[in-house]
Amino acid sequence: MVVGGTGLVGGALVRAWRERGAQVAATSRRGPAAGDFLSMDMTDSDSIRRAMAAWRPDVVAVPAADPYVDGCERDPVNTRRVNVLGTLAVARAGRESGARVIFFSSDYVFDGVQGVYTEEDIPSPINEYGRQKAETERGVLADNARNLVIRTSGVYGWQSEPKNFALQVRSRLSAGQEMRVAGDVRYNPTFADDLAEITAALASTGAAGIYHVVGADRLSRAAFAARVARAFGLDESLIRPVSSAEFGTIAPRPKESSLRTDKVLAAVGAAPVGVDAGLVRMRATMPAR
Repeated sequence: MVVGGTGLVGGALVRAWRERGAQVAATSRRGPAAGDFLSMDMTDSDSIRRAMAAWRPDVVAVPAADPYVDGCERDPVNTRRVNVLGTLAVARAGRESGARVIFFSSDYVFDGVQGVYTEEDIPSPINEYGRQKAETERGVLADNARNLVIRTSGVYGWQSEPKNFALQVRSRLSAGQEMRVAGDVRYNPTFADDLAEITAALASTGAAGIYHVVGADRLSRAAFAARVARAFGLDESLIRPVSSAEFGTIAPRPKESSLRTDKVLAAVGAAPVGVDAGLVRMRATMPAR
């Protein structure tokens, strides 16, 4: 079962598991009108139990979240209902039904001071979103020793609305608009389909605990934007690198939250690809207009 199957990571997970021949159900808050999706509201325990009883999954993946970092800073109470309490309710229901849970966390559990982090490094979040993710990690792992936490970063790929950074760059540059992008924030952009395929591989091994699954390249946001421009034949000169301080965001961001992937490479013999390879794959699967 994929909780939040209409999202970027959720949709990629559905495809990856079906390509492996698995039976996959996905949930949506939008309910029966969303086609084949099961209706489930993460903030409603009864709704969660009904969905679990309807499908009786072996594995429950939870990419669903309220992912807006500034929104979490502005409204920690309501965002926590989904990001923490909702996810932990799914984890409890999974344990009660005999399923193990895969929770998708974030590089934002770290403060960026160290720069590059392993799974053994202690979380030190500097914003509310990161605090919510770190708390949920602890709860998911404490609930069931079979559960798996995957930390990822800067996920990009095709989705119906251009919410992820790569699609925002493509949209702005395609319209001939200049785009200010932070040149002093580094991270690991991660191609959604690659993340999903490695998640499926990890799940097949019975992996538990924490794994980092992020792209191979450590790049600034401005450098990633330039790679997106080149990949789609757009005007790279429209990208203007600036200091992150110029954006005046509500929530502070770590200056470098890159993650090491040695552990996942040892577990499944593969690590996510770099940005150029990910963008080539993205272009090859461009949806028809």
